[in-house]
Amino acid sequence: MTVLRELKKEELINFFDEYTKVGAPKKKSLSVCVYGNQHLKEMSSDKDKVVSTSIEIEDIVGFRNSQPLYASLKGCSQLKL
Repeated sequence: MTVLRELKKEELINFFDEYTKVGAPKKKSLSVCVYGNQHLKEMSSDKDKVVSTSIEIEDIVGFRNSQPLYASLKGCSQLKL
């Protein structure tokens, strides 16, 4: 990829410092916990322990389709979405 060859070391370090390293100003994180039907009791008790804002996705297909990058994954036969 031509764009990657043009990337300078300083640009990569700046990106890391801004988005990836601990304490970075634009760092974001995602935590996902998936429960099967046989573990609904555990899910109910774990919901009470959540300290940050969270959402429960009930329509996974609709959620995937609403994501701007989802369409870029279509046609990738190795990915099972």
